[in-house]
Amino acid sequence: MTAALQSDMLVLNKHWRALRIITAAEALADLFVGRVEAVDTDYQSYDFASWHELSEYASEFEPEDQHFVQTVTSAVLVPVVVRLLHFDRVTRPTLRLSRRNVYLRDDYTCQYTGKRLPSSELNLDHIVPTSRGGKTTWENLVCCSVGVNSLKGDKTPEEAGLKLIRLPRRPDATELLFKSRRERHDSWKHFVDAAYWNTELHD
Repeated sequence: MTAALQSDMLVLNKHWRALRIITAAEALADLFVGRVEAVDTDYQSYDFASWHELSEYASEFEPEDQHFVQTVTSAVLVPVVVRLLHFDRVTRPTLRLSRRNVYLRDDYTCQYTGKRLPSSELNLDHIVPTSRGGKTTWENLVCCSVGVNSLKGDKTPEEAGLKLIRLPRRPDATELLFKSRRERHDSWKHFVDAAYWNTELHD
């Protein structure tokens, strides 16, 4: 039960936009006091009373397909998504340009070879080298293998005979938040921005 209470839950704001991640324990507490409603993959919403009824049905007919928290009197389904009822403003996590965040944005994949590598075999590459006026920005930094980075040196990709597999961009802070979590639920795909789930970048 402890593991279930510590699992990740997606929080939506009242306008159905992905906002943040909290634990199941926090989600159930908020559901009980009416701060949030539980949401299923069909966009059906439930207050605590209706969620409790659904839990009773699921525990009887679909126990093997669900995660429950056992209370004194009954088993309660652990929601995967909850929606705030009285929150008007979308707040975004702080987005910091860092080595880790560039690696996350690029999915630990060399942007010249397309090969996914452990962080120990990766480096940051300035597309336009700093020695030639290149800036340290989201649009000029990519994840690159140590070997390719050494080969490229102070050259541009064209001069080094390299081609980017996708154009670098400044990511959305929420995108990196979800990429940083090891545990994701398929049902979150209904609510997280499509740009996050589309791994290809386009002009």
